[in-house]
Amino acid sequence: MKRKETYLSRDFRDTAAQRFPAQAKQLNAAFDMRLNALLAENADASKEKQYHLKRQILPDIAAYETLQRAMPKEEALQTVHGYVERLARTSHKQLAALLHILHTQNPACVCEISVIFFVFRYTLGRNKRSNIIMTPELNWLSDPTVFAVNRLDAHSDHVCYRTVQEAAQRHSSLRQPLDGMWRFVWSSCPAQRPADFWREGADLSGFGTIRVPGHMETQGYGQLQYTNTLYPWDGRSALRPPQVDLNDDPVGSYAREFDLDAGLRGQRVCISFQGVEQAMYLWCNGKFVGYAEDSFTPSEFDLTPYIKETGNRICVEVYKRSSAAWIEDQDFFRFSGMFRPVYLYAKPAVHLADIWLKAGLSEDNTTGLLTPELKLDGETEGVSVTLRLTDPEGYALYEGPVTGDTIELEGIQPWSHKTPVLYHAELTLKDAQGTVQEVVPYDIGFRRFEMKGGIMCLNGERVVFNGVNRHEWNPEKGRAIDADDMNAAMAVLKANNINAVRTCHYPDQSLWYDLCDKNGIYMIDETNLESHGSWQKLGAIEPSWNVPGSLPEWKDCVVDRARSMLERDKNHAAVLIWSCGNESYAGEDILAMTQFFHAKDPSRLVHYEGVVHNRAFAAITDMESRMYAKPWEIREYLESKPEKPFILCEYMHDMGNSLGGMESYVKLAEEYPQYQGGFIWDYMDQAIWHTDVMGRKVLGYGGDFGERTTDYNFSGNGIVYADGAEKPAMQDVRYWYASPADRAAQDAANAAAAAQADRTLAEAWQSRRTYPLVVTQGDGNLGVKGKNFEMLFSIAGAGPASLKVNGTEWLWRAPRPAFWRASTDNDRGCGFPLRAAAWMAADVFVTYNGMKVLEAGPDCVKVQFQFGIPTVPGASAELVYTVEAQGALRVDAVYHGVAGAPELPCFGVKFETFGPVTRTVWTGLSGETYPDRYKGGVFGCHEETPHVEPHLVPQDCGMHMQTRQAMLEQRDACGHTTAALTLQQVDAPFAFSALPNTAQEIEAAQHITELPATGRTSVMVLGAVRGVGGIDSWGTDVEEPYHVSGEEDHSVSFRIVL
Repeated sequence: MKRKETYLSRDFRDTAAQRFPAQAKQLNAAFDMRLNALLAENADASKEKQYHLKRQILPDIAAYETLQRAMPKEEALQTVHGYVERLARTSHKQLAALLHILHTQNPACVCEISVIFFVFRYTLGRNKRSNIIMTPELNWLSDPTVFAVNRLDAHSDHVCYRTVQEAAQRHSSLRQPLDGMWRFVWSSCPAQRPADFWREGADLSGFGTIRVPGHMETQGYGQLQYTNTLYPWDGRSALRPPQVDLNDDPVGSYAREFDLDAGLRGQRVCISFQGVEQAMYLWCNGKFVGYAEDSFTPSEFDLTPYIKETGNRICVEVYKRSSAAWIEDQDFFRFSGMFRPVYLYAKPAVHLADIWLKAGLSEDNTTGLLTPELKLDGETEGVSVTLRLTDPEGYALYEGPVTGDTIELEGIQPWSHKTPVLYHAELTLKDAQGTVQEVVPYDIGFRRFEMKGGIMCLNGERVVFNGVNRHEWNPEKGRAIDADDMNAAMAVLKANNINAVRTCHYPDQSLWYDLCDKNGIYMIDETNLESHGSWQKLGAIEPSWNVPGSLPEWKDCVVDRARSMLERDKNHAAVLIWSCGNESYAGEDILAMTQFFHAKDPSRLVHYEGVVHNRAFAAITDMESRMYAKPWEIREYLESKPEKPFILCEYMHDMGNSLGGMESYVKLAEEYPQYQGGFIWDYMDQAIWHTDVMGRKVLGYGGDFGERTTDYNFSGNGIVYADGAEKPAMQDVRYWYASPADRAAQDAANAAAAAQADRTLAEAWQSRRTYPLVVTQGDGNLGVKGKNFEMLFSIAGAGPASLKVNGTEWLWRAPRPAFWRASTDNDRGCGFPLRAAAWMAADVFVTYNGMKVLEAGPDCVKVQFQFGIPTVPGASAELVYTVEAQGALRVDAVYHGVAGAPELPCFGVKFETFGPVTRTVWTGLSGETYPDRYKGGVFGCHEETPHVEPHLVPQDCGMHMQTRQAMLEQRDACGHTTAALTLQQVDAPFAFSALPNTAQEIEAAQHITELPATGRTSVMVLGAVRGVGGIDSWGTDVEEPYHVSGEEDHSVSFRIVL
């Protein structure tokens, strides 16, 4: 009797006929022979097993083995996977039964059954509709094909309310939060975990507690660790993707007991985990519910079969590492835990499972095109959905049924950064009896984003991204941020002309997208994908084991991440561009992500930078995107008449005291239409408040927590500090991100104010009265007295050892030539301190070559001190002090360069005050300025308390360029000024800083708490100072105009008005 052909057998024969027609006959014969042999080997199986062996398992094995005669093993496996996937889509019950058999007893004598296990686990990870209940397996952690077991389909981030009144109050009775304190046990590895804690009635009396949302590590469990590129286990575990070291994979065992709120009882109940890092298993009332990865998009599960009205217990195992760790290698602290909200939600008899309010804009920019696409769940027969759309003033533009057709709306105001107009949509779902089941409000913006002639356009106009990358961060809670953190960040963006944000390198919390919609902030929404540790090897590009690459076992995982992000965020007007992730090289898998984005959402463009390392996959990205490209490299690209526009997904690496040279990038946008801006790296320093070994509260960075491997303070890249305070460089962000007209207006106002200050100071100097000087020549000192002041020029001290004004001593020691400012992070990154080390020594050790009295009379006393520089032979410096009868000490400092001398950090005069300066008041540019970062300053009179900026590692700071006058004040405990010393320009402005520590003290400290309190203030008055740079922090020097040559002469002159 001829055996009945199965679906899988027919699939094999179709493959043989279509792909290998010349071999089809032989392949079919081989398949039949192998299948018959397998059937004979399993002839004693039970009747139930025989059914599934004949129809599913054995045909697959026979097909897999036979196809290897005609194709590579991996391709054969993928082909058989396709057969199984088609079966799963058409026959869920069969697949469930088959999986049951596979998990209870392997068919006898079937050597390739492990392959079929792989195929079906792979299918399970993809086919979420099947809702198959399985026994959880620990080996899922190291299997990239298993990333979602029983997880519900991703959907939009809408909130369902039971009534219109609930929607108006923004409080849903269909939701029940589970945030708060959970029972908790931390285990160092899976073998140490309480493996049965999920069982119904398990004794949890030994459990502690933990707060949700929150990371385990910030609450005292496990090791805090920051690393950039290298994987956290590098040098400790010899792993390759997708392996996991189960001896070093901490586990958090969470439990929460609850009763259902009244609004959820009697309905289908699901649970939503908005963010769990990194892999989770879920049980409800002793029953396994599901498994999920992807730390930064929601994972939701149906609890309906297990939930009770009262006495429920949810148990969750969270693993710090899984195969996902290989593609979640972002430059950040490596946390674990349930760090975003957790809540239950009810589905009424019929439920709006997904909404997509496609809000387009016609070419006339006044006609809105709204196409609502809805997915209903439950008893959908006879239901109706109505839509009410109102404008910002509350006037209804549409009120009627949702039919799936496009609704044309006249008089629409386009959404943009300048006009972020949102329209309020309210969907009402009614059952067949006309009873309201759900009300869903959503604010939408109408806009049109497209590529036109190689230029990205919004509503028909070229767009320029004045952007920033933004990690989610709080110095107490890590990435477990809340609404206050997001609102504070948005206020900073708005205040500083930032119009765009890239969610680096994962999707953010939904509230952030709402804020961006409301405030007109353009978004690159980035998939949770980064694997730079798999191909960047200490700066070298070596992708031999890069993931995901073109590996088929990783493709569905990364496409699922793209899908989860798109489905959640698709209604947000702010999202202009989908991003495939960051620094993951390039291959077929990321190309599949782009293909998904394009197929699913043609209204947006797709971004990815990694193709610059593998141009074979240039089709992945719609725009040329690079990071840290030099201005001249960008110019070269733009002048090549490219097809794609150019953006910098990362630029101006703002590590420590940085952001110099921003002008070079911003000017490109004014010159080349295809240059469309960039995103500063990045928004906020990543650092954590902790108490150090000395008992001091300090912001800790990598390595401060005893962890290795680490990249130390490389996480300090923000334009704001970890506590949210703006860094001094922010004023230049604000300036360069303003419009050209606004910048021109500020420049003109500054120039006028500076000119007026110059006139005022010149007039004041000319009007000063003169008083005769009294000169006293001693054996070791030359004394000079004038009205209200006296000073001693010390022969041994190589300068004025004393300067008293109205009885107050101002000098701790005699001034010296200044050759060194403390290194910045960018200096260290490009090796400048090593190249200029001779000047660090010279700043401390100069050769005193003698004192000359050039003039000594009642109208003028002029004294010269000469210095040699033993570390730079041939170079020299001199300080000339002129006591003027107008009551001033003029200081002229000159540096004489020499051929071959290394580049200088700075040149001028430095001194320490005898007592602390409590306030500085200066006429010049506001804030902290440097030669390559000063345009954002506003000219006027400003003040500050001398301080060292709280960069993660102390470095040079507090410089004030183009200063006309600076006053150093001392105050008493009541804040009254008790003494003041005024520095004024002579012929040209000077730069100055007044800090509570010397350059050497700052150079030696690794944290701001390590700086000594000396009771003195270190003052530098400079005529030349090196820029701070900003292109990157690991090799690129400051731009050429902002170097200070050691071969050339430099000078500075100023007066101390007495």
